[in-house]
Amino acid sequence: MKKYQIIYADPPWHFSSKELQKYGGVRFTPLSKHYPTQKKDWIRELPVNQIIADEACIFLWTTDAHLKEAIETMEAWGFKYITIGFVWKKLTKTGKTVANLGAWTMKNCEICLFGTKGNMLKFKKANNVYQLIEAERTRHSEKPREARERIEQIFGNLPRIELFARERVNGWDVWGNEVESDIDLIQEEDEK
Repeated sequence: MKKYQIIYADPPWHFSSKELQKYGGVRFTPLSKHYPTQKKDWIRELPVNQIIADEACIFLWTTDAHLKEAIETMEAWGFKYITIGFVWKKLTKTGKTVANLGAWTMKNCEICLFGTKGNMLKFKKANNVYQLIEAERTRHSEKPREARERIEQIFGNLPRIELFARERVNGWDVWGNEVESDIDLIQEEDEK
């Protein structure tokens, strides 16, 4: 099986609105209306560790509400959490900050965690890649292309895959339910 040195993932985290309902009585559209979500155990138990090289890294998107689960998932997949790779400040077409209702504060950013396995520092090509991405929010949950471009800037042309991909991008293998996948991660899990 092919091994990857770069994993880029945007899991379909299941989100609960209990706090919003309890404290604000605010109704919002469940994420499952946009795409199927998955429980944290399902995501964490995917056999991602079987497709990663001995020296690899991960860029893992999460919301602040799923931070603990995202770090646990990263560790279950074989990575050590290092830092926040990117913070995406969402903008409208006109450049205004997007802000969605949250239980405690208005939400206008998403976080992409960074972790490693082995010594990825020796593969680093650039030291001038910014953490903050200010980009337009488009289709629900679609991440800015700039994130992939920055990953390529940091590490060059290492073997890479996007998990939970929604589109095929040149130079990237993909796995997800909205694309023709390059690997069969679920089948691997079922054969254990």
